[in-house]
Amino acid sequence: MDSTVTGRCDGHGGRRVGHRAWCRCDNLGGRRGSSEVMVTLRTLDLVAVPEMSPLDIDVAVGAAVALVVPPPTATAVARVVAGLAAPVSGRILVGGRDVTDLPPLRRRIGYVPAGSALLPHLTVGRNISYGQRRRRGVREVAEGWAATLVERLELTPTLGLRPHQLSEAQRFRVALARAMACLPEVLVVDLPAPVDGVQLPELLDRTSPPDGPGVTVLLCSADEEALAGVDRRVTPADDTPPDPVRSAVRS
Repeated sequence: MDSTVTGRCDGHGGRRVGHRAWCRCDNLGGRRGSSEVMVTLRTLDLVAVPEMSPLDIDVAVGAAVALVVPPPTATAVARVVAGLAAPVSGRILVGGRDVTDLPPLRRRIGYVPAGSALLPHLTVGRNISYGQRRRRGVREVAEGWAATLVERLELTPTLGLRPHQLSEAQRFRVALARAMACLPEVLVVDLPAPVDGVQLPELLDRTSPPDGPGVTVLLCSADEEALAGVDRRVTPADDTPPDPVRSAVRS
């Protein structure tokens, strides 16, 4: 029998049933248990961070939730969700669609990595359109939206510049525009430290498409300043019993 000991959600109160303990965040802007739940992580087991408790998280459509974990763990989780690394066990669902075994380009998940990870030899404009060029059927639909993002994020004067000519805040906005230009259903942001001049909730509002329920956001960070304005938070359990099954039997 698979034993799952999972996260604790601030303000929502996880439940225990039998040997299972889990954190439910599926009421973040949606109805509990409804079909509106967008991102689901189940019993996530990471090779890169073997000491971390498994996760069980639901995030509703258009909601933003912060996974409060230190930088190595934050990066590991973000890469797993984005499809750049594989979980040892567990599943990742987007809108009821299992994307665990899909390559990144087929997941419809945008990713803002730590440090922005812009391509140094490309201009800002080509960095933003890079993801669109790699996704079939997206470029034609999203070109107008990319232009809107550039305007909303005040990047028009920088389109011909290269990453080394930008400030840290500008590089972050370019990475955000690149991720959102592909019309993702989910946005994963790895933010180990705050970026001067960046107010994440404000930027997310600017990049939200005018129509539709909005993009679901998973912010991975442990920095209080970086998490400012994100009220919904999940913290991996720190009270995991040595043997969850035996512990449940004794109770």
